[in-house]
Amino acid sequence: MSKLTKQITTLKLETNNIVNKLSLDSLNDTELAIFVDIVYQLEINKVCSMLTAVEVCGKSRSTVYKTIRKLVKKNLLSIESSKIDKRSYLLKLKI
Repeated sequence: MSKLTKQITTLKLETNNIVNKLSLDSLNDTELAIFVDIVYQLEINKVCSMLTAVEVCGKSRSTVYKTIRKLVKKNLLSIESSKIDKRSYLLKLKI
């Protein structure tokens, strides 16, 4: 195996471990990708609005919103009103 294929294998194993640990196995690939994009935004920018989630995920608004609702039900995310702009809703990680 090359160094690159070993890294890919390690990444896949780590991803599977996280998916199992957080009980994300009920999410399809699109929903999992949306969750990862939201987590990334929160880690990098410390904030992610629902509108930003739609923009960075590259999926339809309805798909992103449906996934966010599913993640809220799984107690992985919460939605809060922005203190700066009351029209904006922010996503918060609960893990």
